[in-house]
Amino acid sequence: MDHKPEIGDQVKLSAFLGDTIPPKNCDPSENFWRLIGQRGKVIAEIPGSDRVLVGFECSIQSFGLQCHNPEPNSLRIKWADLERA
Repeated sequence: MDHKPEIGDQVKLSAFLGDTIPPKNCDPSENFWRLIGQRGKVIAEIPGSDRVLVGFECSIQSFGLQCHNPEPNSLRIKWADLERA
């Protein structure tokens, strides 16, 4: 996205950390690149950050990924890695 999305916006993950391919030594439980193409909704802004909290429609844990945020199936995502869904 070329501008920060707002709370409630429907989004789709188009990259992770600015890339579409994980690093070679990426731990499988931290391979969030597997979520590229998944849809969700912006549920919170992260003040002073280039990220927003996205609640995904899918189960993040079903991908074998870690998810430690208080909201289920949510991750802090750089808004530049998102596109409108």
